This record gives sequence, structure tokens and C-alpha cells, in this order.
Amino acid sequence: MSTEILLEFEGKKLTLPALPSTYIVLEENTDHAPLPVAHLQANVTQPFGASNVLEACVSNLTTIVEGEDVKTVHDLTLSYPPDTAHRHWPGDTIGILSYNTDADVEFLLARLNLLSKGDVVCKVGIDQNTTKKAAKVPAFVPAVISYRRLIKECLDLHAVPKKLLIRSLTPFTTDDNDRRFLEILCSKEGNAAYEQTVQKGKGIISLLQLVPSCRPTVALLIEHLPRLMPRPYSIANAYREGASPTTVRFIFSHNAENPGITTSHLRALSKGATVYFYFRQSSAFVYEQRDLRRNIIMIGTGTGMSPYLSFLQLRADARARGEALGRAELVVGFRYRDRGYLCKAEVEEYLEAGALDACYEAFSRDPNARHKYVQSQMKENGTKIVENIHNPHATLYVCGDSKVLLPQITETVIDILAEAPGAEDRDAIKTLIGRLKKEGKYREDVWL
Repeated sequence: MSTEILLEFEGKKLTLPALPSTYIVLEENTDHAPLPVAHLQANVTQPFGASNVLEACVSNLTTIVEGEDVKTVHDLTLSYPPDTAHRHWPGDTIGILSYNTDADVEFLLARLNLLSKGDVVCKVGIDQNTTKKAAKVPAFVPAVISYRRLIKECLDLHAVPKKLLIRSLTPFTTDDNDRRFLEILCSKEGNAAYEQTVQKGKGIISLLQLVPSCRPTVALLIEHLPRLMPRPYSIANAYREGASPTTVRFIFSHNAENPGITTSHLRALSKGATVYFYFRQSSAFVYEQRDLRRNIIMIGTGTGMSPYLSFLQLRADARARGEALGRAELVVGFRYRDRGYLCKAEVEEYLEAGALDACYEAFSRDPNARHKYVQSQMKENGTKIVENIHNPHATLYVCGDSKVLLPQITETVIDILAEAPGAEDRDAIKTLIGRLKKEGKYREDVWL
């Protein structure tokens, strides 16, 4: 690919961005005390944080779905200290602090000629001679790091490299063709090559693999790479006052063709392993004590049904205490009934216990399935959707992909309302749905 791009731009003049000012310096300190064992971002302010970062241990990790033509799904429970002063509700999420893969970390250390110095402790500071205004160390980079742990715990190696980063790599590239290739990618004239090569790549690692003579500094990576962000997961169990141990459960899938770094890390853990996480702020997608008397319809596909397990557990606990409950109906979709149905036994137990009143299922790849998608089940039970929407004491919950499932569900709800007796026109219905979402009657758990 790089050869083709070089030939395309042979002899052409390029318009390059100005070379960014450098401003980070690292001072090696072999006499420094050992780094803390905790994740290097454990004391950093976390996005949407509702608690401090907590140290937890894996108390259960089970593979609950695997087989032909299905994603492997894991069920993980963490035990954490009971004195956290935080109480989570069904619908809440946690953030798991991530780690880059050992393979990526070792590749980068080798490229930077730091394999033998990976564990050397360094102080991170500002170059007093920099021309950059208001220069400061990124908040997610601690004042003291080691090269290996900085790369593994702080820097996003899979973010799309920006053109200023690519421009900054050129002085560290010794081969003329490699340097020219980077100049093309960051130039005004090379936008198409940038989109084809960089935006469709897998971050700084895949870019460096295309230019073997490029050996940047760690300081440059700190200046230009974004933060390795925590990965959010929906909580799949209800909080129980006084429970021992205190636990949080979540369910996640593994995409073998494009595995995520956090998923890859989690699925390789064993019982007793340490995980750093925090509770995130509640969103509109929450099911609290005051919601128990409301009629609810819960819609989700795949792991999008997992937060509803916490809803049902809260309802089961309340029912066991003799509390009155509204009606609860679940609409779920999977690929196959026999090897893709998540937590089927739990759903059946909640049906038997009365915490769940009805469950409507769809199986997209079962040849004999009457309903292939949840939208089909929704339309068959359209009168219940209409009743839910118009009942001031009812709530509709939808959990899934914001780009695919959520718009499809919204459109299906609009179709159902438009076909109901005495229906308004579609524009009025769309306005109604928008208002219900803002008011918290139509609640979506958005996956980005």
C-alpha cells in the first residue's frame, strides 16, 4: 500500500502542517521507589465517575455461550470492599480500567529501543525551553511512570493517529521513503491516502508497522496519544444491603474477528485476579425503588438483555418482601435458541417467581423461528406497546447499539402507534416519542 501511495505522489509538492512544538521531558531515576501496584490511572478523575476507583477481585468467571456462529459470552462477578459508600441501581454501569495487550506493548518498546529499559522508573515533566504555550503533562499521565506501564495502562494505542502526530513522527524517521510516506499522509494533498491508510488502520501500532525506520520517543507519544479510556459495562445484578461479599456482575461478549483490548484482558483472568473499576453516574436508563409499581416493557438483544437481570432481581427481592409490583414484560432476541439464549434458566426462574410476567423471544438464525427479530415480537404485541406508551404509570426500556438497534426500535414503536385506532400522523408521533425520551418514560441504554 505504501509503495502505491509513494508512486502516486512521486514528484508532487506537498503542503505540510507546521511541526508541533515538543514539551514533555522524561528523567530516568533508577533510585526511585517502586511504582504503586494499582493501575496507574487509579487516582485519575474518571469519566462520568460516581465513586473512586475500587480494587476488586474476580469471584466468578464463566463462559455462558459459545459454539458455531455465535459470539462467545462471559459472565463475570467482582467482589469489592463493602465500605465504598456507593449504592448502585439496576440500569447503572461500571467502568473497567483497561490495559493494552502485551504484544502491542512489547512491539512499541522494541521499536523505541526500550526493551531492556521497560521497567526503568521515570519522572515526567515539562521542558523548560518549550515554545508551547500553557504546556502541561496530560492529567492521565502520573508524575512517575515506567516505560512499560505507561504504554500498557495510560496511552490509547488504537486511536486513529491525527495528522499532527504523523507530522511529528517525520523527524524520527531515517529512511527517505518512510519519511515521504508519512509526509503524504499528513499533507493537505494526501487526505484520501490518510483516510485509506490511517483511518482504516488500528492505531499507532499499524502505522509504525508501515514505516520500519520510524523510532519516536516516549515523550512524543505522551504529547500526542489520547488517554486509554475505561470500558463501560452494564451491571447485571441488584445491590443488596448488607450482602457479604459485596459484588457487581456484568456480562460481555468476545468478537474473535475484532477483539477489544478490555474484553481480551477480562476473559483471560482467573478467579482471584485483581480488577480496577468504578461506578459511573446513573443515566436516564435506571430502575429504582420508586419504579417497582410501574408497568415496564424491557427490550434488548444479545448482551443487551443483561441489565434487565438486575431489574428482575430487584423485583424478585421486593416481591419476597411482600411489596406490590407493576407488570414486567421482556422482549429479547438472540441468534439461536439452543446455543445463544443468554441466562435462559434465570429468565425462567423469574417467570416462575412472578418477578417477570411475560417473555417474548426472537431468534434471527433459527430456520424454524416464528419471530426472527424483536421488532416482529413487538408488532405482534403492539397493543401492549400502545398501552405502555399511553399509560402515565408505565415505562419502556430499550438497550442496544445506538447506531443500529435503537433507531430500528424507535421506528417500530412509531409504526405500531401509527397503526393504532385513532392514531395521529407520523410527525406527531415522532414528536411524542422525542418528548417521552426527554421525560424519562421511554428510556434507552445507549451503546456507542
